[in-house]
Amino acid sequence: MSDSELNNRIIQNKLLYKQLTLEHWVKYEVLTWQWWLGIACVIIPLLILWKLIDKKRLFEIMFFGLLINILAIFLDEAGSELVLWNYAIRIIPQIPLLFPVDYIILPTIYMLIYQHYKDWKPFLLASTLGALGLAFVAEPLAVYIKQYQLISWHFIYSFPIYIMLSILAKLITNKMLSRQEVTS
Repeated sequence: MSDSELNNRIIQNKLLYKQLTLEHWVKYEVLTWQWWLGIACVIIPLLILWKLIDKKRLFEIMFFGLLINILAIFLDEAGSELVLWNYAIRIIPQIPLLFPVDYIILPTIYMLIYQHYKDWKPFLLASTLGALGLAFVAEPLAVYIKQYQLISWHFIYSFPIYIMLSILAKLITNKMLSRQEVTS
């Protein structure tokens, strides 16, 4: 099969996937209780964050949260593409990622941890506790309510990844802050 033929088959399969995903979303996802739970998981953490975030450090904390968001999306996209897991319920059709988690929940949890624990030792402890909750409570709950389907993945794999996300985001944020202080 030529390169052009193979590319055309890929495009045709993507179009079929798009059609089937939209059909599934309309028939089985939108307006279900799991879908509404997803909506709540967008709105409630944002309200909590707005109430609790240190407005004096808003840019710094939001920068940290954006890094968490970018890293989570990258890893989630990789895992979805490698068919390690699947999401049965989507807030928005055609977006294979668990939108509330990657864009809202993870950044919110880790922004609040980052805000409260500037020193590394307590930050690492709090991040580890957060990772425990995410990997061994939140993920199994998402599987139980059928929002998240494990294919070739185990909860234990997520645990160190959540910790590494927070460490990497803190390292980059600290580096940016030190650069900002030097130039000021």
